[in-house]
Amino acid sequence: MSQRFRDRLELISYPTRLEELKNLRKVLNAKQRLFIKRDDLTEIGLGGNKNRKLDYVMKEAVDNGADTIITFGAKQSNHCRQTLAYAVHLGLECHLFLTGEDDTPHQGNLFIYDIFGAHLHFVEDENDFPIVSENLTAELIAKGKKPYVIKFAASSPLGALGYIDSIQEISEQAKVVGADIGHLFLASGSGGTQAGAEVGARLFLPNAKIHGVSVSRKYDEQAPKIADLATQTATFIGRNFIFEKSDIIIHDKYFGEKYGIPTVLGIDAIKLLGRTEAILLDPVYTGKAFSALLDLLQKGELDDGRDIAFLHTGGYPAIFNFTEAFYEK
Repeated sequence: MSQRFRDRLELISYPTRLEELKNLRKVLNAKQRLFIKRDDLTEIGLGGNKNRKLDYVMKEAVDNGADTIITFGAKQSNHCRQTLAYAVHLGLECHLFLTGEDDTPHQGNLFIYDIFGAHLHFVEDENDFPIVSENLTAELIAKGKKPYVIKFAASSPLGALGYIDSIQEISEQAKVVGADIGHLFLASGSGGTQAGAEVGARLFLPNAKIHGVSVSRKYDEQAPKIADLATQTATFIGRNFIFEKSDIIIHDKYFGEKYGIPTVLGIDAIKLLGRTEAILLDPVYTGKAFSALLDLLQKGELDDGRDIAFLHTGGYPAIFNFTEAFYEK
């Protein structure tokens, strides 16, 4: 029976599917069984991992009487898309602060922001988010509104609970199909998904390794961030788990030039999974994370006889903003 540490909205269907990648395994001639956790299929706002976090965070917002949601991210932010969708679903106003200028065609997630009716605000630097959100909060309160600010990517101990849940689901689903999950790969960005997965693994998959594939930071910057949030999350649920930097696996050689720029390996990974399993990844997060799994598998670095799972965190609407990258020579 599933264990839950706090009430959530239950606006998405649990559990998401754990699918075996039989065609891919055959093409790769892999010894281990390969699985994918379909958190891209959470229903609201075209799906993705943020919905698990938002099921907790938006409950707190509703319980606090909020009528307006404020959050922030990159122009193609999956978090902003999913937060906006939750807000619309719940009948709340939503303001999105996006980095950069409004100087590109509204494609991918930007297009969806328009369709869903977001109030868009563009800021030069993400370091400005705290002050601009504070100013907007004050303005809205003066107008009689009740705003609720959601942290970047909902990466807080409350949001991370969603990925304790996901790991618990994987552990239960693996038993049903007779899988021995020894390696779980995921895209590691703001940190909430990996932090929750680290806590979840200690509770429900203690012999599995969580492989975070960084989409923007080197190991020395990302690992302590994950360890700190994982420790906070454990404390939040009353568990005395301490995570050190050395406990955290971060693969930092796959994000390429910088955040948000597609890589050749990532595009190849997207095409391979698409052409073997008809599953779509994105070039910012999941494509890069899956390229790490493929590379390490083909190099023999995962040859311990244990099965491998990939946590599909969604994000595919952004792929339509990067079509040119798929046709470059």
